[in-house]
Amino acid sequence: MIGSILLGAGFMQSVFLGLYFYRQENTGKPFSRDLGYFFFFLSLIMLCNLVYFSGNLNEFPHLIKTGYLFGFSIAPFFSFAVTRYFGIPKENRVWFGLFLLVPILFFVFHIPFFFSSGEDKIRSLANIPQNEIFSDSNQFQMMTLAFSLVVFSRTYYRFRLVLEEFSEDFYWEGKLFYRYVLILIFWLFLCILFCIFFPGRTSESISNLGFSVWVLGFAWHRIYLDQKQNEINQSSEKNQTTTKYQKSYLSEERLNELGKNLENLLNDKNLILDGDLSLSKISEILGLSPHTTSQVCNRYFGQSLIEIIRNKRIQFAKKALTESNLPILRIGFDVGFNSKNAFIRAFKELTNLTPSNYRKKFSTEPKERDP
Repeated sequence: MIGSILLGAGFMQSVFLGLYFYRQENTGKPFSRDLGYFFFFLSLIMLCNLVYFSGNLNEFPHLIKTGYLFGFSIAPFFSFAVTRYFGIPKENRVWFGLFLLVPILFFVFHIPFFFSSGEDKIRSLANIPQNEIFSDSNQFQMMTLAFSLVVFSRTYYRFRLVLEEFSEDFYWEGKLFYRYVLILIFWLFLCILFCIFFPGRTSESISNLGFSVWVLGFAWHRIYLDQKQNEINQSSEKNQTTTKYQKSYLSEERLNELGKNLENLLNDKNLILDGDLSLSKISEILGLSPHTTSQVCNRYFGQSLIEIIRNKRIQFAKKALTESNLPILRIGFDVGFNSKNAFIRAFKELTNLTPSNYRKKFSTEPKERDP
């Protein structure tokens, strides 16, 4: 009873959050629409779970096993949405392909079941043993949890790498979510243990409700931070000598003007290659708040500052690798990276080659051994 009430409330809140984030993109918050789509998808999952926990599957037999398909899809969908929202560089093809492959394989394997009649699905449900660790339902539950654990561990890892690569003010929003993901990883691990020691409806209820509460908690915190940042932004911009900065939403004309100023600034080689470059420094030069600077960048370029700076630094690195014999470590520091590992990782993500392999393949200089 309590679970059904919580799921019903979660369904309504997911719809509301989907509408909120969907509309945020119209007010200058790029990539919010991806989060909006995710919460609409989450509302469907909660609706399926509500049917399951209320004992009405016999009335909606075609929902049988649909929840597992959604379960395999939810972690990749959410990971994609939040990494876009927070400006994390795109996932490499191998991991991206893996995250897509798992739910696709589940669907392909169960095509005969999904296209069978409702009566056949109900009969198959009656034959599934309950509360057994090796039952189909419990194994699928553990597989979805384990898959989600891998996806979110990878997401956590990517957030941590970017946090190490850039100054904190570039990424204050991501740092908060980074902690949220760590909490979720521990929760998913505990849920797998629940499936082992308390198989069946109990473990499914705990894992589904726990994940729903986590997502909704994150979303509401995200809304609170958006509102708080808007208040700070408006308060800061009221101190400007002109009225041009007083609107949190920029007109297209104003956006193009500020976007061109930012583009000119980002073409400054000395600025881009500064290892201590920060969002505050860029904002101060432009005479904007950090919030407005990020908004201008995302809307004008369709990319985050992190992605743009990374790409530009790698372009300079490619030129240095092919036109000089400088050590790779020196090149990495020269183009703004704080460590050799960070440089090699970013270079490989964007070129699919390590710096040394890129040099061997494209260098016009006599080759020397790198340290």
